[in-house]
Amino acid sequence: MTEIPDQSPLDSGFGSSSTAAEVLAGVDLRGRTALVTGGYAGIGLEIVRALAGAGASVLAPARRPADAAAALAGVTGPSGEGAVEW
Repeated sequence: MTEIPDQSPLDSGFGSSSTAAEVLAGVDLRGRTALVTGGYAGIGLEIVRALAGAGASVLAPARRPADAAAALAGVTGPSGEGAVEW
């Protein structure tokens, strides 16, 4: 059996209460594409909002397109343009 070394904090400045938007603050993702599974509900939706807010084009595959359309309708990029496809 392989021994697992002790882990130590990364000291990133982020913790368990940090939000996706806080982690991406100041990051420019224009020209980048992100794929977020489960992107129209729960944590996935928050990640989509943060990535789109940072300028990324976001793809959120959906089994229920009507639900995805409703959940993602208000998500826009930094200039107010639509940045999400499902």
